Amino acid sequence: MKLNHIDLQVPDVQCTATFFERFFGFEHTSNRASPAIAILTDREGLVLVLQRLKSPTEKYPEGFHIGFLVDDESTVLGFQERARAEGLEVSDVIRNNRGTMVYCKAPGELLVEVNASPRAR
Repeated sequence: MKLNHIDLQVPDVQCTATFFERFFGFEHTSNRASPAIAILTDREGLVLVLQRLKSPTEKYPEGFHIGFLVDDESTVLGFQERARAEGLEVSDVIRNNRGTMVYCKAPGELLVEVNASPRAR
């Protein structure tokens, strides 16, 4: 079974779409002007759907996040540097038995993990 898509509810659809385009290379395949929905693809079969959050008081549960696996530690460090330079909230580097990772608050308070796992090599 293959994961087809992920649908996330965010307060600012286009701002969040731009984040995924800039930092993770997603391609915007829907109407870029729509405030209600953005459909993006990673060009490898995953579709990321961003929809406008219906109620601004709703939040993701604590600990909810999405994770990206990268090839090496230098990519994690490069992501951290770029995200901080753009004023995003990014964790310090974490190294443990799961690999080398950082967490970043994307627009809309969405937590994103970038991880270079030793098991993925």
